[in-house]
Amino acid sequence: MVTSQGGRRVETNQANQFRHSRESLLLIAELGRALGTGGESESLVYALLEGLAALLQASSIALLSRGEGGEVGEIWGRGEPSAELGAMAKRRWQSGREGSGGKEVEREGPWTLLPLSGSGFPFSLLAICLEPSVALCPAERGAAQAVGEAALLLAKQPAFRSNSRKARHLAAELFSAHLFQKSLFPRMAPAIPGFRVAAAHSAAGELSGDFYDLLPIDAHTCGILVGDVAGKGIAAALVGGMCRVAVRCQAACSRSPAGVLRRVNRLLHDDLAERTLVAMLYAVIDTESHEIRLARAGQEEPLLRRASGVVQVGTPGMCLGIDSGETFDAVLEDVSLFLEPGELLLFYTDGMTDVVGPGGTPLDKERLAEMLDRTGPRGAQASLETLFQELDLLRSPGELEDDVTLVALERVGS
Repeated sequence: MVTSQGGRRVETNQANQFRHSRESLLLIAELGRALGTGGESESLVYALLEGLAALLQASSIALLSRGEGGEVGEIWGRGEPSAELGAMAKRRWQSGREGSGGKEVEREGPWTLLPLSGSGFPFSLLAICLEPSVALCPAERGAAQAVGEAALLLAKQPAFRSNSRKARHLAAELFSAHLFQKSLFPRMAPAIPGFRVAAAHSAAGELSGDFYDLLPIDAHTCGILVGDVAGKGIAAALVGGMCRVAVRCQAACSRSPAGVLRRVNRLLHDDLAERTLVAMLYAVIDTESHEIRLARAGQEEPLLRRASGVVQVGTPGMCLGIDSGETFDAVLEDVSLFLEPGELLLFYTDGMTDVVGPGGTPLDKERLAEMLDRTGPRGAQASLETLFQELDLLRSPGELEDDVTLVALERVGS
């Protein structure tokens, strides 16, 4: 939390920021136990919000969603909904800042308004009432949004009904794990001077083996991580979360992507179950030189969209979990490239190219390159939206066979 003392800004130390993230995850993790023992969704929503208010030392907190007519449709929180707070939310919704990718955090008087764009309900806000001299730091905003999105999804979730206590418990645990995993995905892309980044993810089931991260490393360096754990379900989701945390812990140790992945492989090798393979691609962007360095550990080779066409960026590497040291280290190496303005680099998981159409024709890498070429000269976000639209048109009806994750990095400016 950031406070003002005599005109100075004083930030809590990094340990306290990590504490907020950890405690927000613990609040979400408690849902499995509470739901499985018959807890009512509405009372648990209030319990989550009360826990968040205590964590942030907020005097009041409210969760708002928009009704069909643009009014405040539903509100959860302490006390009666105030007309002032409802008017703030309505102004934001009417301005179009929600529902079209708006992710701005706003402050009106004592209220901090956080958009809950990752919840699946675009017209939703978390309002937190703080002392005038207090502002949320990025770690606290992320923690608050994670809990707010979990609470909103819980409020919209039908009650778990079954004659079997065990079935109710399993359904509740799965839902809790789903919320926990969603809380690990980044909520907004960091500002990367000279670049624009966008990400999109679609899970084949309740839980995904795919993971990605967009992480600021220092004032002039940012990282992009895309990974895929073999398999789906709870086990794959847990391994993916473990890998994401491991990369975050090692990112500051080296500006070499290959060096980071080597450290992560040594760190996790003994903890990965036999035959558990993890594919990862990690890129580091220098915002001063505009150099992109990347290393690939078994992940799909990225595609580079240029005015002249789409090319594959060849990078050597092998999956994590196969070798504990020497062979993995020797195979992995950094590749450096520079993008011209308007060029776009696409990272993707194999769920994209494993899709099979109604006629049995797979959407292979060659076809994906053709699809990406047709997105030019659209920007990062519009390109991903187009790719997912084409994916929906091409694939067979029903659930996806595998998780799909796309991250686009676009060079902007001159």
